[in-house]
Amino acid sequence: MDDKTRTAAGIAAGLQGIKYDDKRLAELAAEVQVLNDAVRQAAAERLTFDDDPAAFASLMEREARK
Repeated sequence: MDDKTRTAAGIAAGLQGIKYDDKRLAELAAEVQVLNDAVRQAAAERLTFDDDPAAFASLMEREARK
C-alpha cells in the first residue's frame, strides 16, 4: 500500500469510521488525486498568495457551475 492509499485509509477509518478493502482504497486515492490536481491547477492559474481567502471558495463555486 502506497502513502496516498494509506492516507485514504486513515481518513476513511479515522474521520468517517469506514473501512474499505485495499482495491477500493487505491481507487479512492486515485480519484482524490485527480480532484486535488484539478483544484490546485485552477487555483494556481487564478489566485495569488495575497488574495483574500474567500476568493478560493468563490473560484471553486464558479468552476463547479461550468
